[in-house]
Amino acid sequence: MERQSGFTMQQKLLAAAFFIGPLLLLFSVGAFTLGIGLIPPGITSYIEGMFGAYALMLFIPIYLELAGRLSRTHKILGAVTTVTGLFGAAVGASLELMRVIEYALRQHGAGDTVWQSFYAAPNWEFLLVALLGPLFPLTSILLGVGFFRAKTFPAWVAAALICAGIFFPLAQVLEWDLGLKLFYPLAAVLWLAALSFVGREYTRSLA
Repeated sequence: MERQSGFTMQQKLLAAAFFIGPLLLLFSVGAFTLGIGLIPPGITSYIEGMFGAYALMLFIPIYLELAGRLSRTHKILGAVTTVTGLFGAAVGASLELMRVIEYALRQHGAGDTVWQSFYAAPNWEFLLVALLGPLFPLTSILLGVGFFRAKTFPAWVAAALICAGIFFPLAQVLEWDLGLKLFYPLAAVLWLAALSFVGREYTRSLA
């Protein structure tokens, strides 16, 4: 009985992650879009990083659960998204935390010269980990494609996962207004819509 109760609590926490994770990501994106907590030269925000770090940590169980669901119909793609989801969300959370660390170190004297030098030529040791970050949006795309084929969820959920995974990195390479002011928040809204739907379905299954 105790084991069953503990398992149910774990499931409830997982269901909550489907709501809280994408909501925190929306807060993160909103902070940047509204210019809250910007760090010189104004292309990132430590408030964005605070919310984003927690959000992407919650995406770890979200992605693992979705990959497990996909494995029921597409074993190889499910296995691939298990790995990419774990690495992508974990590294993504670390990169979000880097914004907070940069802000903190700036308060302790690490000025523009230090950060300009770092971003102009980051260490290969840093890049060895940081370059796994794109696996975060890639996982969303792969999951969306898999769910389209499996028809596990309504087509719009799969489409939202795919579009969010495309818009998130696209925002980084487009011009400021079109990218970070449009596609960045749009990706967060799509994740919130799709994952909260999955969370509601998951919650109903526990009733």
